[in-house]
Amino acid sequence: MTENLRKIAEKALTDSVVRLVWQKTDEETGEPLIWPRASGFFVAPNLIATNIHCVTGAPSVFAEIVSTKTEFPVEGVAAFDAENDLVILKVAGEGIPLSLDDSNTVKVGETVCAVGHPRAKEGEATQVTISGIQKSGKRLEIKEEFDAGHSGSAILNDSGKVIGVSVASGMAVSALGGGGWGCASYAIPATTLVDLLANVVEVEPFTEWQKRPQIRAYTEIRKGQTELEHGKYRESIAYFDAALELNPNLGDAYLNRAAANLLLGDHKKAIADCDNALRLNPGLVLGYISRAAAKFFLGEAKDALEDCNAALKLNPNYAMVYNNRAAANVSLEHFEEAIADCDSALKLDPNLVQSYICRATAKFALEQDETALADYDTALELAPDSAEVYFLRANMKLVLEDYTGAIEDYDKIISLNPKLGVSLNVYRCRADAKRYLHDYESAIEDYDKAVQLDPKCDKTYNKRGIAKSDLGRSKTDEGNKVSADKYFQAAIDDYTEAITLDAKFAGYYSNRGRAKRDLGDYEEAIKDYDKTIQLNPKSETAYFNRGHAKYNLGKSKADQGNIAEAQVDYQEVVEDYTEAIKLDPEYASVYNSRGWIKYLLGQFDHERGDTEKAKKLFEAAVADSDESIRLKLDNPSPADYHTRAAAKAAIGMYREAIEDFNETILMKPDEARYYYDRGLAKQAFGQHEAAKADFQKAKDLDPDVENKPF
Repeated sequence: MTENLRKIAEKALTDSVVRLVWQKTDEETGEPLIWPRASGFFVAPNLIATNIHCVTGAPSVFAEIVSTKTEFPVEGVAAFDAENDLVILKVAGEGIPLSLDDSNTVKVGETVCAVGHPRAKEGEATQVTISGIQKSGKRLEIKEEFDAGHSGSAILNDSGKVIGVSVASGMAVSALGGGGWGCASYAIPATTLVDLLANVVEVEPFTEWQKRPQIRAYTEIRKGQTELEHGKYRESIAYFDAALELNPNLGDAYLNRAAANLLLGDHKKAIADCDNALRLNPGLVLGYISRAAAKFFLGEAKDALEDCNAALKLNPNYAMVYNNRAAANVSLEHFEEAIADCDSALKLDPNLVQSYICRATAKFALEQDETALADYDTALELAPDSAEVYFLRANMKLVLEDYTGAIEDYDKIISLNPKLGVSLNVYRCRADAKRYLHDYESAIEDYDKAVQLDPKCDKTYNKRGIAKSDLGRSKTDEGNKVSADKYFQAAIDDYTEAITLDAKFAGYYSNRGRAKRDLGDYEEAIKDYDKTIQLNPKSETAYFNRGHAKYNLGKSKADQGNIAEAQVDYQEVVEDYTEAIKLDPEYASVYNSRGWIKYLLGQFDHERGDTEKAKKLFEAAVADSDESIRLKLDNPSPADYHTRAAAKAAIGMYREAIEDFNETILMKPDEARYYYDRGLAKQAFGQHEAAKADFQKAKDLDPDVENKPF
């Protein structure tokens, strides 16, 4: 604060600015109580200006100049302006009035001083900035947010003259939620006060004045705002309803009720309230801000954007407007614009947590991962106990595959706010991270907690089933079939529960089919894949999975010597794989899988003596493998080359087959079967010594390799 403003403030506090104190009687003891409430200032030797809401509902009031401990009992009301929340009180005794300036000369960006008694203290001067001037001339908007008790303070310019009377209005609500709201501050222009002073007439007794409907309406607003600040949104609405019954033209009541409805999620009612507030005062920036937030929550991002633009035309220096427009731009996938809006908001208010969150979201969408995380870090520096911000950061880390970091953030959420941890499904999210780290048992424990907290959540049963399936496959890899089968069955039970809760979600049947396939129950797996395709006939993955299950069923029949039935199953596999390719011609792995089945069918025909048909199938297998390799040119798999090599060898292309086997061994040098099959090709090609070396290598890796079907 400049030295000049500081001296002006000190003089005003000594001579003219008062603290308004309520007097009432304790209902239990009957003792008189003193309750410092708000601020005011002398505008004539025995007249004090303040806000109506500062004194309404008070049994009796006195004013005091705190520095001299001089008290001025309020005798009555000399004039009031219910529309603009202004009252002039007649007091016993005299003070030194402040001079009133022409507020029409005030400029946006002007630095002024609010002199009053915030938080009911002895007196304080706060430097503030004029951020906007409503065209209606009814309000001067203040960039900073006033503390409680600053209502009724004198807004002084550098000449020591009053340019306005401070007051807090309704709430600005963030389109990002998460507690993103705050009271807007403004000043009633001095010209409005001058007009009111010109209408001072006979003094009305204070108690009689309190009975007026317009004044009682302010009492209801004040009570509603108290409930609103304490998170009692429904209770606050009852008070705002009462205020509007007493005075249906009270814009602040509509604005505050809109905020309460927004925070309750009743966005249509919030919009209606904003419409009414803007009808009464078309220059009300807060009305556009809150209406934009409500429209955003209803998915009307374009309309929200229009309201934000309207607000910025009225006041281009309001951080929350940029914040809400950024949220709308994110929703519309205008990420660059969203980042620019967040930059503007943070330039005006570097502590606006919601803008860091929004900017992080936009940056993440543009793959600016490091700076997005930095924004979340800054948000947590400003709000270190915000479980919501930890949750957002954790989810981003989860997507970025920083599973350990995500788990740390989920742990923090649970320690900060266990109830929020429940509502945000943090246990399930943490379980996902643990599952991705292959910590299946710990993941299952978290899924168990999530199920206990919400036993009707089908998604949790499904995810727990996936974790149990993953654990079963890890047990299979360890050679522990008994334990593996136990987990596969437990997974099936979870998928069944998910299906019971939502029988129309194809993914649950698909997952259960996979678990049944892992358990060796191929026929039941096929039934689940049938249901998956029935629910989602355009899913290429579903056809591939059903084909794989049919392959497993056919292979089990072939292993038992039932070749005829195996051939039927394999032909159906080819049909399913073909359907998958029709749905997605770029589905590389399906080509190779279909090629392998064609190779097996060719072997059956060859053994039966139908060499011509067998050759066509082998050639078709080569073609499928060629296509798979072409589609995966940057990252082919050894299976692609192995299929093609086996098929080439079957039609006598031994040199080319050996070259493909060489590729498989380069990519996977520890696979015994690849050496064994290359040895067979070399043997057929007449490279007997080289073939013996391959056979020996294969037996070194797996002594029983020649007895194991591939």
